Amino acid sequence: MIPFNAMTMGLEGRINARTTTPYHVQLQLEGKSEPSRSPSEVVLQGRVVRIFRGDGRLGSGDCVAFKLWVCPPGDEPTGPALIYYEPFMQATHIEAYLHGTPPNCQLAAYEFEALSGPTDEPMMTVAQLQELAVPAPCSAKEQPVTVEAPVPAAKILKKQWWKRLLSRCVDTDF
Repeated sequence: MIPFNAMTMGLEGRINARTTTPYHVQLQLEGKSEPSRSPSEVVLQGRVVRIFRGDGRLGSGDCVAFKLWVCPPGDEPTGPALIYYEPFMQATHIEAYLHGTPPNCQLAAYEFEALSGPTDEPMMTVAQLQELAVPAPCSAKEQPVTVEAPVPAAKILKKQWWKRLLSRCVDTDF
């Protein structure tokens, strides 16, 4: 699942964020409660269960928190990272690219994914985005499209109107 507002950021920016961010982790969510209203900003808190990239300041079992907006579809705020209400309530884990000083972190370029459990391998990788950035090669079955040049208007208008009309109806050229 691509976060809704990740679609508003260019692919190159997302690749850069995934490449340069100090933390790529999976968190087991803790203390998650239903938002009092929707849309609303919540502070997601969790314990690190997987570290795919780190700088040594964050270890397994450490607590991490970051802000995220929760909203129903159609009521998205402009700007902040968001998750729809249903996936938020169903998620037990979150995979995210984070920066900041643990335990208080921020999402890097909206890069997160709600999960129903931890995974051994990352669900979000730099390679996935790099594949999207490379245009797909043409298959051998695809033939190049030949576009015929349009007939210049001056050539068409040289014939009188009734000859142009008749030439459409009959194969004979007048």
